[in-house]
Amino acid sequence: MEKNYIELEIAFNESTYDLVYNRLYLNDLNTILEENGLLKVYLPASDTALAEKIKQELITEDSVPEGSISIGIFDNKDWNLEWEKTIEPVYILDRLVVYPSWKKNELDLSRGNIPIEIDPKMSFGTGHNETTQLILEQMSTWIDPKTDRYMLDFGSGTGILAIAAVKLGVEKVIANEIDDDSIANANDYFSLNDVTNNIALYQCDLTKVAEYGFDVIAANIISNVIIPNLPLMNQKLKAGGKIFITGILREETETLLNELTKNNFQMRELKQRAEWAAFYAIKL
Repeated sequence: MEKNYIELEIAFNESTYDLVYNRLYLNDLNTILEENGLLKVYLPASDTALAEKIKQELITEDSVPEGSISIGIFDNKDWNLEWEKTIEPVYILDRLVVYPSWKKNELDLSRGNIPIEIDPKMSFGTGHNETTQLILEQMSTWIDPKTDRYMLDFGSGTGILAIAAVKLGVEKVIANEIDDDSIANANDYFSLNDVTNNIALYQCDLTKVAEYGFDVIAANIISNVIIPNLPLMNQKLKAGGKIFITGILREETETLLNELTKNNFQMRELKQRAEWAAFYAIKL
């Protein structure tokens, strides 16, 4: 184990969010922590040159302000242990609780919360990001197991939305994802949460998903993926079907509302938290 580690921390806004993510991906960095308007990655101390390279590319090629980027060197005493101490169960209303395996014995299920076990790994969707919390709250409130039997989880990440849907009473979920690590992690979590038989996971983009006639579609993805795919999501959804969308920055709310209207969706609920917005709408 190396003695020290590097923390690369980048503050983002609406105009730089996609640029920063893309720059990190181009440098083969996929484990990205997002919290309080910051994107963070952690590297071995031997990767100082890589951290500096990314910083310069962000400044010169992506026009990210130098003052929004910081590189710190920290002692690696027991980084994994220190990090695990910060991860707490996330309670979603009185319906769900998302927890890491090492907190299983500390859960409070007295309110009837349904447990979902997710350990933070390489893929997005652990319950600790505001976007995941927002969409899980909407799903917990508005999914009706009597009528909502068939769901599409578009861009499933860890598969947390697919797992939650099954736990909330949905019978069958089709999930699609393109990232290798996410596919591997999602399959692990489906088995761990005993929902494997209820979920079909495809490694492909949405255009390759053949199924139609969904009662529900859920998507936690950035706007430049959501908006171009709204017409296809509309086609795949039944009339009167429900759509839950997040991953949208608060500043993009009006744009997304207009796109939903343009694509024959009627808004039912808008929720906002920190810099994020979440949308529940139905197909007219």
